[in-house]
Amino acid sequence: MKATTQTTPTKEVALEAKNQAVTASYFTIVTDVKDLIKLYPTDYLRTLIEIDYQSIGLSTKHGFYSPLVHLQLEEHEGQNFISFARNFNFKQQIGNHLDSLLTRCVYKHTAESNTPIFIEDALNVSLYNVDDFRQAKLLLDKGFKDCKKITIEQLQKGA
Repeated sequence: MKATTQTTPTKEVALEAKNQAVTASYFTIVTDVKDLIKLYPTDYLRTLIEIDYQSIGLSTKHGFYSPLVHLQLEEHEGQNFISFARNFNFKQQIGNHLDSLLTRCVYKHTAESNTPIFIEDALNVSLYNVDDFRQAKLLLDKGFKDCKKITIEQLQKGA
């Protein structure tokens, strides 16, 4: 009988696999958030700014900014992270369900049960900072080529 030996991946290979899983989860979250934003009642709440920072070499690779939520794909010391911040100021206006909908989306796509590699430790939750949205808008206003502003159409009732 031939003995089999399992090789463990090197740290670099494991880190690369985790970074790919974090990146895939981040972009899945962004796609789902764009779809969920259709449910929100005003154009303002359905407006977002997306920025691809890779051309300017920041530790932040991608940013997604809306009045409701900020998401960023960041890299620190070779490891990718998802930064997430939710704006609590609209809770009374939009109700409990819509207030927590985007948060549930983020946790769904970073949960251990839904990812091929454990990435829960790659989620950084922080306080919502309106200055992040203002800085994204400033880049947009200055004509940064890797920046776009979108207002998503509201989902029509019965659709």
